[in-house]
Amino acid sequence: MPARRLLLVLLLAAVATRSARADGVPVGPVLTEDESRPAVIPDGHGGAVVSYKTASLRVGAVHVNASGAPDGGLGFAPSTMPFPLDATDPLRVALPTDTQFVVASDRATATSPVLTSLRTGGSVTTGFPVSLAMPYRDPALVAGLGGRTLIVSKNDDATTFWTLRAAIIRANGQVESSVQLPSGVQFFDADALDATTDGAGGLIAVFPYYDVNGSGSKDLAVFRYTATGTRPWGDVPRPIVFASQDQSDPHIVPDGSGGALLAWTDPRTFGNGSDIYAVHIDRDAQRVAGWDYYGQPVCDALGEQSQPRIVGDGFGGAWVAWKDQRSDPAGDLRYSHVLADGTFPPGFTSSGLELVTAPGVQAEAQLAPDGAGGFFAVWRDERSGNADIYAQHVLATGMVSTGWTANGRALTTAAGTQEQPSIANVGIGKVIVAWRDARTSPSRIYALSVVDAATTGVPVAGAGTLRISAAISKPDQVRLQLSLPAAGPARVELVDVSGRRRASLACSGPLQGAALTLRPASRLEPGRYFARVSQGGASASAGVTVLR
Repeated sequence: MPARRLLLVLLLAAVATRSARADGVPVGPVLTEDESRPAVIPDGHGGAVVSYKTASLRVGAVHVNASGAPDGGLGFAPSTMPFPLDATDPLRVALPTDTQFVVASDRATATSPVLTSLRTGGSVTTGFPVSLAMPYRDPALVAGLGGRTLIVSKNDDATTFWTLRAAIIRANGQVESSVQLPSGVQFFDADALDATTDGAGGLIAVFPYYDVNGSGSKDLAVFRYTATGTRPWGDVPRPIVFASQDQSDPHIVPDGSGGALLAWTDPRTFGNGSDIYAVHIDRDAQRVAGWDYYGQPVCDALGEQSQPRIVGDGFGGAWVAWKDQRSDPAGDLRYSHVLADGTFPPGFTSSGLELVTAPGVQAEAQLAPDGAGGFFAVWRDERSGNADIYAQHVLATGMVSTGWTANGRALTTAAGTQEQPSIANVGIGKVIVAWRDARTSPSRIYALSVVDAATTGVPVAGAGTLRISAAISKPDQVRLQLSLPAAGPARVELVDVSGRRRASLACSGPLQGAALTLRPASRLEPGRYFARVSQGGASASAGVTVLR
């Protein structure tokens, strides 16, 4: 073949490859049945595992690299689980180690396995599946320390009305701890709970309950289960929010200091429709100073607001997005930023900012942090009359990132329906997105890497690595986010360019994304500084810029 013609063929192939990847690549094998309900779990090394269900309720998983392409890592062809799954429910999965994929039953009975673990190729991990001799319904999974998986659920069956259940499973399938706790608060199977890490290998869960002795409506309760199986907030779930009408659809994220931030749908204000509320609790389940006792509005505009989604900003506060019907009955998406002390930063109010107000329905929003104080959002979008997948990147400043359009960027506008998006952060300014895609039949799971070079920050280290990053730098304080994988003492310091120490703080690991504040003895002059952490013989640092 002549060199010029060969070059042309190669260029056309390269263009075709870019075009094929521009709106995602299919993951997993080609099947004769539909695939749905993707879940993206970061692997801690810049890639992710994308899992999914099939129409016959088998579960498959594919490892993708930082570019969103399958690379032969941890994964397996669709496999039958040893317990019941539901086609309409999301997958309940965790990735406790680099080689172990854990999936939980949607509705385990008292005599069936609750969860199982698979390795590359689909082989069952030795010691699994795990049975706990207790019924579970719609559980939440949280990855613990040392390959452990924590599970929490509830049930109101005819024998054990209003019972909370939790367990810690080791990587070898051994049950390290489990409890069945009769609850004094009444809850319902139809109300899902949500759970997150407590930052020290345990979990914090939130769920609605029926307050028969108080408001006569649904309120919110929280429960903590530590890495050692203790319940420092009590065996009975602790009521945390009381208000008229039903508080529902709660979502929870860690605050980096052992506490958590919660967001939910709340119609307590008569004539307002439903609003979005939030509250911040500390490691002792106490309201953090500055927050209203029973929560405060993130958005209390007229009209209906619902379907809240929340993600931490890395410094004790949170970003919240929701479906907003104040102007369009079909629903737009709005967002807001609330700081750790319950205040809004400049530019934000309880009305929220527009995330997308394009024609048609926008729904199924999911959020992920960008690793630098902002967030990525992804959603199903019907502005073209067809369901597509769109995304947006909001920086730590609250502004849309440079180069992104006001109503979001299309990740795919292929023929057929694209829906059920899932998203996970895999690095500074980088996320992996997966979705159900019906451009062909049967439907498949597609994945895509979204990278924004406008996001700045230190590279994200792999799991189990000492890590520090800095943001919200002011003359009188510098807020840090710190991860210490090992136990033992550590020291964090702030130094200027001459090497002079301006602030110092002692701490102890292990910590996972903990939010700390360095306070210098005297005000910092505008300029460049460095935050560094040392533990044992390891250290890490991050640049800090203080403006006037």
